[in-house]
Amino acid sequence: MRIALVLTIKNESRLLLQNIRYHLAIGFEQIFVYFDGTTDGSDTLVQNMEGVKIANSINADRYAHHPGMSLFCSTATEYHTARQCLNTYDALQQCKLMGMDWLVSLDADELFLTDKCPISLNAFFEDCNDYDVIQFKTLEVLGRQLHYDFVMAEETLFKTQKNFLSKWDQLYFDYWDPYNKKNISLQYWFGHNMGKCAINVQSAIVPKNPHRYLMVDGSKPKVKMQGYLLHYNLYDFDDFIKKFTNFKHRPDTFLSGNNIETLRKLWLNMVNDPQFDASFLFEYYKKHLWFCPKKVKRLSKTRYGNFFKRRESAITEITYPKIVLEPFFRKLT
Repeated sequence: MRIALVLTIKNESRLLLQNIRYHLAIGFEQIFVYFDGTTDGSDTLVQNMEGVKIANSINADRYAHHPGMSLFCSTATEYHTARQCLNTYDALQQCKLMGMDWLVSLDADELFLTDKCPISLNAFFEDCNDYDVIQFKTLEVLGRQLHYDFVMAEETLFKTQKNFLSKWDQLYFDYWDPYNKKNISLQYWFGHNMGKCAINVQSAIVPKNPHRYLMVDGSKPKVKMQGYLLHYNLYDFDDFIKKFTNFKHRPDTFLSGNNIETLRKLWLNMVNDPQFDASFLFEYYKKHLWFCPKKVKRLSKTRYGNFFKRRESAITEITYPKIVLEPFFRKLT
């Protein structure tokens, strides 16, 4: 079984090498890295690296006449997600020529995990040939440090899900809105929970967005839910600043036309607002996003104290990336 990975990167020097080292170590044969306006030198980290092919985000005109790709070509200048979809499609065409079996499309802050008790890539894909897409369930990192050197080799706790079946298990925290001078009560989950996917290279498939896919004729692909996506989203203060600095000029809507979530829009505005200096933003992150020991302890309780026993766990421990990556990064710490 020949498995490839595609990443679209902008200023991810802290995560890129961790991501690539991990995926090569677990058996990915080829990694396509597209740099999308990178200015932090991360492109130099992987030059001439075996198993890695680098390029800049492709020209939108290349696939303007391919079925199902016109939306991404027409919006590529405005939306980074459109460029990401074009890059994934370009990597898919290369995989067809190379005889690859599956292509996994991720961001730099995401790792693929076969199972909580990991199995080999061959075993994972063994019974998947009749499917067009394998969709992964998202687990979001629990940022327990204000700064990490190599978060993928250090942090092992992850949030299990955004929503819970029982209303007593739902987890909400207050986030201060300095513009309206009031708290916003929202869930403990910061990023997307749509997961990412592996694409069967032999299927006639195109992206719908970075998370979902369609057949070229517009019909739904045959999808299997299996595996996990480890999302290292807003894992420490520096990542908080970097992420929203990267998104400074992004539109107020997603490619689908849906509005950006309340918290994401608030933090995007705050990070890029000159009235909030670095010390203010650090204290804000420390109070509202950092999972200090007291806050982590709250995740083991029900919504109203600990009167009822939690039916569903809010956190889980995943040690596999740490086991894989520690040999690479121990010498650098």
